[in-house]
Amino acid sequence: MRLSTLLGHDPELTPLHQGGADQVVRLAVVDELRPHTLAFVKNNTFLARLDERLAKTDLQTSSVIMDSKLWSKLTPEAQQKYQAGLGYLGLSANIPLTMTRLSAPLHQEIFGPLQSTVDGRQLGNVEIDPTAMIAQGAFIGEHVKIGAHVVIHPGVVIHSQVSIGENSVLFPNVVVYSFTQIGKRVRIHGNTTIGADGFGYVFHQGQHKKIWQMGGVEIHDDVEIGANSSVDMGAFTATVIGAGTRIDNQVQVGHNTKIGKGCVLCGQSGVAGSAVLEDYVVLGGRAAIGPDAHMGQGCQVAGAGMVNEGAVWPAGSIVAGHPARDIKEWMKTFAWVRKNALGTSVSK
Repeated sequence: MRLSTLLGHDPELTPLHQGGADQVVRLAVVDELRPHTLAFVKNNTFLARLDERLAKTDLQTSSVIMDSKLWSKLTPEAQQKYQAGLGYLGLSANIPLTMTRLSAPLHQEIFGPLQSTVDGRQLGNVEIDPTAMIAQGAFIGEHVKIGAHVVIHPGVVIHSQVSIGENSVLFPNVVVYSFTQIGKRVRIHGNTTIGADGFGYVFHQGQHKKIWQMGGVEIHDDVEIGANSSVDMGAFTATVIGAGTRIDNQVQVGHNTKIGKGCVLCGQSGVAGSAVLEDYVVLGGRAAIGPDAHMGQGCQVAGAGMVNEGAVWPAGSIVAGHPARDIKEWMKTFAWVRKNALGTSVSK
């Protein structure tokens, strides 16, 4: 989409610099800002990430929209740096609202042309290995790629632009949305949904305005996902499930989440948007990880434990309770409450 056309959907934007950026093919998170993409910078955390990106990548055809209050606090030297380093720079007084206004037309450009009602086998534009087994009643969208020895059970719906690696199995009534990549030897159990829209909204003038999602999902090799679970697609970058991870039944994985390899998510646990679980993290049953939280390698969250939004736990931490804290501290606190407030001992 032409940059001028896209920006025209938010009349409240203030342009500061127009250089080499003339089109936008995707919205992006700052860490993944590339040529012909547009990212949003709403606070100092994202500004620091923009500095890192500028130091590594030529962004002369990239676009950034920055929070106007944040911009006003920058030194003239810093302002000059961003104007010189970017293809387009604009200001918004309400970054979340600008996201809703700009994501809608770009989403329509990307998803609108996809054929979702005619099977790709009829259209003749799918790639299905002859050893794959596809049951009657399964729907295969256009430009889907299915590898060797894949098994697709009855009732499965696979939307456009999906790839499935060899020896993977999709059990009855699994739904896979567009722009999902599934690795080799992946097992996804019945009624699970992969790649539905992430839960992103902005409350404005009495309405919940949608931030349109277009980042897709990446499921790496040897993952198993239980029945009735959901893995949402990312907003502007993919939701990622690392190799060898095990996800139980009735688990929710929010948009933009990055889950490392060998993790275990027990039944009814939930991971909110943009959280990071490094390798070998374990979530007990009904554990919850808040938005933007970061769990280091090998962390464990006890059943029903709740990690607050933005919390950061170092590698090897074992936490429990709400808000989640070191499990030894939680057990001492619980023992004190039972003894002094409830008049009972821990042994009971």
